[in-house]
Amino acid sequence: MVRRFPEPAVWNPVRHRLQFTPLEILELAIGAVTLLPIRIVCLIITWPLTMFSIYLAGIGSRVGDRLSPLQRLWLFKVSTPLTRLCFFFFGFLWVKYKGKRAPHQEAPVNVVAPHASPHDGMFAGGLIYGSMLSCKELADHFVTRILVIAGELVIVDRSSAEARAKVKDAVLAFLQDPTRQTHLMAFAEGTCGNGESLLCFRRGSFLAGVPVQPIALDFGSAQKLASWTFDGNHVAIGVLLQLCRLHTPLTIRFLDVYYPSEAEKEDATLFADNVQAVMARALNIPHTRHTYEDGVLAMKAMELGLPSSAGTIECGAVKPALGLSGDELADQLKRFAAINTVKDASVTVEQMASYFAWPVQQHVQSLFNEYDTGHCKALTFRDFLFGLVDLTHAVPNREELESKIYERLSNEKGAVDRSGVLQLLESADDADVSGEDA
Repeated sequence: MVRRFPEPAVWNPVRHRLQFTPLEILELAIGAVTLLPIRIVCLIITWPLTMFSIYLAGIGSRVGDRLSPLQRLWLFKVSTPLTRLCFFFFGFLWVKYKGKRAPHQEAPVNVVAPHASPHDGMFAGGLIYGSMLSCKELADHFVTRILVIAGELVIVDRSSAEARAKVKDAVLAFLQDPTRQTHLMAFAEGTCGNGESLLCFRRGSFLAGVPVQPIALDFGSAQKLASWTFDGNHVAIGVLLQLCRLHTPLTIRFLDVYYPSEAEKEDATLFADNVQAVMARALNIPHTRHTYEDGVLAMKAMELGLPSSAGTIECGAVKPALGLSGDELADQLKRFAAINTVKDASVTVEQMASYFAWPVQQHVQSLFNEYDTGHCKALTFRDFLFGLVDLTHAVPNREELESKIYERLSNEKGAVDRSGVLQLLESADDADVSGEDA
């Protein structure tokens, strides 16, 4: 049987386009003339002062060190008010808080979502405060290293499978350290989407199996300005447009503490998926199995002249089922782009037959129909991958592959005979479908 996965709730959560109503355009035009110059001047003055105060709070400390009581006092009494002033000039005239933050002893981990812009971390750190789980690249640059030290961020390395395996050690070390009195915060999606859905939650925040408190960032109607993702506008455009708005709404919602079951304590993926579903319901948006790798494939698709949607195959669900690495997915996307000559992210039976030098006969059409899960007479890249893996990687040799195709297609009365199967395989061999670059 052909493996069929439910269609994702959102096909392309890493694509974002700005669209405004006439009234919003008028508001932005007026703000560009009146608010923008004033706010830029105010930020030129307050932003360096804020960064300098944060630098002073962490002076003498290194990445991973604990702040002393005096440093923490300076951070809360001087740096935090300055940070809030910067947010005011940035357009966040006031911020609403809903719910109550649970104490560290009850819920040591805070899961924040959605992650839709590069400055979400500033909102979380400046308006909620906690030690964030962050990638090690932030500690490599002077400006961000200041924030890493003062914010007591927990640095993790995601550059390799071996390094990612140590995330649990970093999380446990933080939670078991009696000198730590702050919450551990993490953007569980691990990458930026367009904010219209929740991407697949990564396991890191849930590996310890302790209670977590979900925290939702709700920008309301301004979400489209706050979003910055793989296929979208430059971050500078969103920043300038926010400066032109009179007020950018932000509601920080503290949801009920989520206490994991015994099954969730043993399975961090199950724990993460269930918390993702809870947050999606609270925000009234869908949740998907898309991951950072979908964003990478979307960018690769655009490089190949395809729409970004060609690469968003929902890697969190599809990749484990296929057993393909990221590099293998990228290689197959190159082959798909070569077949899809019109670059519309879907392959017809005629394009497939032309690429593999197959005659468009009944056995070819029948094989194509087996993987046309949308019954739209075209294969998406996701359909293409399942067909490729199902008919090649799942069998050890040529004879079994021949038998597998024959058995499948012979279920349709008179659909194909063995000579048709042989012709199909021989022409595929001539076209080189082994996985090398096409």
